[in-house]
Amino acid sequence: MMTPEKNNTDTFYEHFRLDKPTKIGGWIAKAFSRKIFRYAKLCPSDIVLEIGPGRGVFADICLRKNVEYFAIEPNPQMAESLQRKGASVICAIVPPLPQLEKQFDAVVMINVLEHMNSLHDALQVTRQVKEILRPKGRLVICSPDYLNLRHNFFNCDFSHNYVTTQRRLKQLLFSAGFEPVTSSFLSGPVGGFIAFVLSALISRAPFGVLSAMFPENKLFQKLYKLQLAFSRKVLIIAEKTH
Repeated sequence: MMTPEKNNTDTFYEHFRLDKPTKIGGWIAKAFSRKIFRYAKLCPSDIVLEIGPGRGVFADICLRKNVEYFAIEPNPQMAESLQRKGASVICAIVPPLPQLEKQFDAVVMINVLEHMNSLHDALQVTRQVKEILRPKGRLVICSPDYLNLRHNFFNCDFSHNYVTTQRRLKQLLFSAGFEPVTSSFLSGPVGGFIAFVLSALISRAPFGVLSAMFPENKLFQKLYKLQLAFSRKVLIIAEKTH
């Protein structure tokens, strides 16, 4: 594992590592990742790079399916955990992409683009991803839909900076040179039109306000996390053409 300067990554996203998921949260995360794996049509012959794998839920699926899996993870503890599972990991903050010696059939970014500091960073990383994809390679993105989360988009995570919606992500990918671009919606592990309706209903729940009013109440905190888990995500696959 390549490790950059200590001060750059040692505390990066440390709150996420310490915020342990509940049993139902873990189940939702696994079902959610399986849905993305199927939508991306990944197979054992593919070479896959995941940027920002976090706890490694999607990585577990790839490794179990014998996909040749690589990752870029900024948090050293999470990177080491992935390495122990058998993944090849580079510890680095993106952008820019670190030096990579391979080209990939797919690059996966789940809940990553919304953490970009600016449009410039989002465009830089998508253009750099295009350079490391093989012809007909796919960029798979899943990010929160701001139109559904609204204030919760920023409240749920201090590092959310770049606003992501279906329309904005499509425009970003076309600007980076990807075509064609296809998209869907997810609400937890539920997809398509049902996900759109389900997330619209869930967005009306008051758990965010209640957890703010009663920050020590564990029940409200868990219900708020459950609401966030079923908030609408945009799932996009963009292809690299010649």
